[in-house]
Amino acid sequence: MLNSSILDIALGMVFLFVLVSLLCSAVNEMIAQFIRMRAKNLEAGLTNLLQSGEANQLVTHLYQHPLINGLSKAGERPSYIPPKNFTLALMDIMTGNTGKLPADNQSLIAKIESQKFFAQTEAGKSIILLLHEAGDDAEKARRNVESWYNDAMDRVGGWYKQKTQIIIFGIAFVVCTVLNIDAIKISQTLWTDIALRQALVEAASSAELKSLMPQQSSEQQSIANGEQSAAPSNDQVKVDAAISNAVMTEGIEQSAKNAGALAEQIRGLNLPIGWKEMKNGKEVWICKELDAMGWIVKIMGILITTFAGSLGAPFWFQLLNKIVDLRAAGKQPGKSGGQ
Repeated sequence: MLNSSILDIALGMVFLFVLVSLLCSAVNEMIAQFIRMRAKNLEAGLTNLLQSGEANQLVTHLYQHPLINGLSKAGERPSYIPPKNFTLALMDIMTGNTGKLPADNQSLIAKIESQKFFAQTEAGKSIILLLHEAGDDAEKARRNVESWYNDAMDRVGGWYKQKTQIIIFGIAFVVCTVLNIDAIKISQTLWTDIALRQALVEAASSAELKSLMPQQSSEQQSIANGEQSAAPSNDQVKVDAAISNAVMTEGIEQSAKNAGALAEQIRGLNLPIGWKEMKNGKEVWICKELDAMGWIVKIMGILITTFAGSLGAPFWFQLLNKIVDLRAAGKQPGKSGGQ
């Protein structure tokens, strides 16, 4: 059985890493919303998917189509395009922007092939091949195009995740350096200060851990899952645009509030965090008392917290639950009066 003190320190450190990870995620989300990183990432993915000559006019026409243009504010790109919107807009563009698609698949193929400019591009050839594969089934043809788009968006999601991991690591380094969140110093303090350790364990045990995890609203979840059961009408396009704009505005404000609340929660743990400490009733700078070895240990401690914060809150959240279960399993069950 592991020493209870070690488990308590592990619980406290993992709880701290959860909070640091959530703080970094909130800052990252605020930055991503502000610079519209998702919209730019989506545009890069569509540019790669819809290769259509030097000017890539197919992408330009796609963003100008009412089914796509209505998903964002004027002059801005949408952060997400539902598969059905993408397919219908693309089919309309490639058949001459008539606003009415041919009822059968063979007529659709013939109409696209008659538009020589788009039909002879790499994207056009791919789409025609997907339509031919469906035979006479028009519904299957559209599903093929939607699957083609969804597969591409999976890759785009991978690109975004890679960028996000790099950005979150940078944010974690800045946060841990500015706040001086030194994992080595904190763990040493928890080992020697029993009262602080117990207070941190109590905070970790009583915290509403699930409420700390970022949650998506029903509208955001619907957008993320591409939940649209029918072809979008003009009213549906307006609704999608309103949702997209509301999610962006509320996202920035909520991320800023979350970041501030998490920073206060970390400070409220009363851990040895910050570059000043009280000595003889006065605040003194820690850095003035560090020698060369002290700086090496300090940098290592900050880097440990940085790597921990960049792993993401879900990882530490799961580990925290396991440690809580392990501590609970180590306790002797209470006995009833006659047993």
